[in-house]
Amino acid sequence: MIRKREPRWQSAAERARVAAELIEEAESLTETSTIASPADVARAGLPPPITAQLPAHGPSVPAEAPTPNGSTVEPTLDDALAADPDNVALLVERARLLAGATHYRAAELDYEHALRLDPIHGEALRGLGVVLSRRGLWSEAVPQLRRATEVDPGRAAAWFYLGEALNHVDDLEGARAAYERAVELEPRNTRALYGLGIVLDRLNRPDDATRMYRRSREAGGG
Repeated sequence: MIRKREPRWQSAAERARVAAELIEEAESLTETSTIASPADVARAGLPPPITAQLPAHGPSVPAEAPTPNGSTVEPTLDDALAADPDNVALLVERARLLAGATHYRAAELDYEHALRLDPIHGEALRGLGVVLSRRGLWSEAVPQLRRATEVDPGRAAAWFYLGEALNHVDDLEGARAAYERAVELEPRNTRALYGLGIVLDRLNRPDDATRMYRRSREAGGG
């Protein structure tokens, strides 16, 4: 029997080289396949659908048509806002849910829409400030949060988030005052106490900072 001769490239060394090249090419194709098309980019700019049910205090919205099995589909925030796009309460509720799901840009759009309709809506101001903070836009968050404390000065959360933003833009005295106000309103607010400790540390007041850290631990049951 005449044995068919192997091509020269099928030596062990050549086979290893060819296999490595094929693997490299496959990896390259995998990487390039993740590049978004213009349509993908356009879709990414749209807020994701929110299928959560309407809050109990929301407006009455007719249920959708019965499904084939006879049940009905509960109306959602998207359904309600499609029917009433300028409903501030629903815009703020959807923004809150979007932010909770880390869809920060979509939440920002809803908060901004709500504030165009009601510029002194405290929850929308605070929510927008928090979303901007989560996106690292601290200097943009400051005026929103400052306005939130002016509109609703008795809400500790607004003062806490203002302190957080001011600390990040190195307004240490402003941050200290904001954290202190949050602690006045909620003496066991662990995050405000801890944030105040950080600012006092940065102001070279280590003894005062240590007291705040201790209070934060005690308030948290530590």
